[in-house]
Amino acid sequence: MKEASDDIKFLISDTPDFPEDQAHAIARRLFGIDGDLKFLDSDRDLNFRLRNDDGTWVLKFFHPEEDAGVIDFQTKALLHIAETDPDLLVPWVTPTKRGQPFGKAKAPDGRTSIVRLLGWVPGTDLHRVPDNRNLRHSTGALVARLDRALQGFYHPNAVHTLVWDIKQSPALRIHTGDIKNRGRRKLCEKGLDQFIDHVLPRWTHLRSQVIHNDANMANVVVDPAKPDTAAGVIDFGDMIHGPIAAEVAMAADNFGVRVKDPMNAFIDVALGFDSVMPLMEDEVEVLFDMIAARFALTATIVARRAVARTGSPEYLPHLEKESTDALDKMFTVGREAGTAMFRDALRFPARGAKGTVSTPEATDLKAQLKRRNKYLGKHLSLFYKKPLHVERGEGAILYDANGRAFVDAYNNVTSVGHCHPHVVNAVTRQASALGTNTRYVYSILADYAERLQATMPSHLNACVMVNSGSEANDIAWQMSTMLTGNRGGIVTEHAYHGITEAIVALSPEGVGANAPDNRERVASHVRTLIAPEVYRGPWRTGEKGLADKYAADADRAIAELEETGHGVASLMIDTSFCSNGIPDVPKGYLKKVAAKVRAAGGMIIADEVQYGFGRPGTHMWGFEYHNTKADIVTIGKPVGDGFPLGVVVTSREILNAFTEVTGLFSTFGGNPVACAAGLAVLDVIEREDLLENCRVTSEHMKSGLRELMARHDCIGDVRGHGFVTGVEIVSDREARTPDADTMVTVMNRMRELSVLTGREGHDGNVFKIRPPMVFSRDNADSLVTAMDQAMSEL
Repeated sequence: MKEASDDIKFLISDTPDFPEDQAHAIARRLFGIDGDLKFLDSDRDLNFRLRNDDGTWVLKFFHPEEDAGVIDFQTKALLHIAETDPDLLVPWVTPTKRGQPFGKAKAPDGRTSIVRLLGWVPGTDLHRVPDNRNLRHSTGALVARLDRALQGFYHPNAVHTLVWDIKQSPALRIHTGDIKNRGRRKLCEKGLDQFIDHVLPRWTHLRSQVIHNDANMANVVVDPAKPDTAAGVIDFGDMIHGPIAAEVAMAADNFGVRVKDPMNAFIDVALGFDSVMPLMEDEVEVLFDMIAARFALTATIVARRAVARTGSPEYLPHLEKESTDALDKMFTVGREAGTAMFRDALRFPARGAKGTVSTPEATDLKAQLKRRNKYLGKHLSLFYKKPLHVERGEGAILYDANGRAFVDAYNNVTSVGHCHPHVVNAVTRQASALGTNTRYVYSILADYAERLQATMPSHLNACVMVNSGSEANDIAWQMSTMLTGNRGGIVTEHAYHGITEAIVALSPEGVGANAPDNRERVASHVRTLIAPEVYRGPWRTGEKGLADKYAADADRAIAELEETGHGVASLMIDTSFCSNGIPDVPKGYLKKVAAKVRAAGGMIIADEVQYGFGRPGTHMWGFEYHNTKADIVTIGKPVGDGFPLGVVVTSREILNAFTEVTGLFSTFGGNPVACAAGLAVLDVIEREDLLENCRVTSEHMKSGLRELMARHDCIGDVRGHGFVTGVEIVSDREARTPDADTMVTVMNRMRELSVLTGREGHDGNVFKIRPPMVFSRDNADSLVTAMDQAMSEL
């Protein structure tokens, strides 16, 4: 392997020197071909175009210092491309008369060069056609296609020292002194130094393979019939094994000269490359520095060559100024802003570094809120006195814009954890293959329906796919009214089931159960049940017959609906009873209520948006935990780990009877990407045994929370089952007086201590602890510790 200093010798030693008449003779002797010759510019080798009636070729005399193994590497790469992508327009290798890939010839100066004959790639050089966005985009796409064809290829000489390899920036850094103009020299030094500081430490971690490494405007051709589309690639002399990101930088840099806005030109190339060979996040992070280093390297090499050797090719001398002018424009934008532009264009979300609880919080909240309110209005509610500006998540941790870590004990939407890699990969792979609707046949729709139904009782054997829990509940409500012929609905007081017009009527959150002054606020066709709240309800823990006492209220609701002529269509029940303050529901309560509703001709709709997918810990579904048979099950939020997906699961008989009348269809419901997310969630729950994690961790967490009661009188009750836990805050434990002010104070202080919880209950005084299913014992300990500290500071 040559040292970097050895390769720099190419800058100071002359290119091969074969007179034209000798070149004719060599072409005849080695390849049996002759014709018209035309000299082609090259910084390192000697090239001629050879043309006759049979075709056109490039007759190439390699630099005498060139290693034969490197030439063999280039030759075999072209042969590999011919196999993997035979339609890709690149040179083809013409063997010698003896069947060898190349021959040798001695020049008049006594130096010997390897000689190769390559097929001519027809077209017009890129720099000879007008620049435009499509040309830049197609250049990036063409180079990505070339790299895709090179995947899997390797050669012992793929890793070799090449002066035009930006990895050699440290070796070239000492030659910036050859740049006579002080301003240009400083720009180049900055470009090389930033590359050395920010990119080289990541070099071995970047995705790498054999790359072309020199898709400049003289090495990319366009079809004259399509002058805005890159068609072919020539000159594989700078090919190396290196990071894929470097390939994008090499293809982009020539588009940055002599333009007012080089960044947008670079972005067009990156977008084209990404459309064929998607870029990874760490690759996008280094693009700005790689392009800047390429410009700095170009200017430095040109200056070194001008000092060390006479007779530079015509295209080289002006590159010093053009490259440094482009560098100046890049640095005016800045590396952070430039990288953000790449990320935004390639649709990578803003993501800060992952820090710790001691990392300073993000400080741009005011500006973010101003933009949010400007474009979305002020109606969107926010958590916490000081809203949280989050940029990324991982497992049960959220990170703000500065990378500060927050333990997330509230989000059930990301049911198997923020950005679970299996879910992310499933969504990405399906989105890259197919995204359509259920008017077409695709296997993943039935795959998901079958897999989901396998987690439920056998009578729940048919699905309707929608996009949200609200839609699922709306359809379930339609089913119950149509098939029973009744219009009356029963829900618990303070229930919440969604935002459609029909379901808002079944969501009397904030409305008392049956108080005379509140009854008129409940829709006339809806009756609410007294919540089975045994901590502060009319019948409390320790009394006998609690389930019967609370279930008896269903008789009153049913009778009222029948008296008003509505009848009972269904009971819609959130099986976690979250909006009722997460009560410890008396065993048998829901089963008794369901029996009364069913006897009155109504259906049972189990709303599993909150409690489904294993959140009880002991059961996959809340209705199973309550030992109740559901006619219709609705799920939303956690179905796709944050991807929009909702499902109605019922019997074939109910679904067929409903759809025969309605002809139900949801354009995006059950689309392939959503189904991929849903399947991946089920995979993770099963493979990572998340029900068991929920059972064990929730017991550990509740034990810690109950221990806090001995130290903090403001805790009136700790209750719930699995990963839906409530902690009631009171001002008087004996009188059980709700204390929403203290609850909010503690919740906001916990947020400052980097633990996130929610708020629930009719009086807004109950901590709602509902973490992702990957919540760990350590996460639970952080929660208990933060609550303890916040309460101790009261």
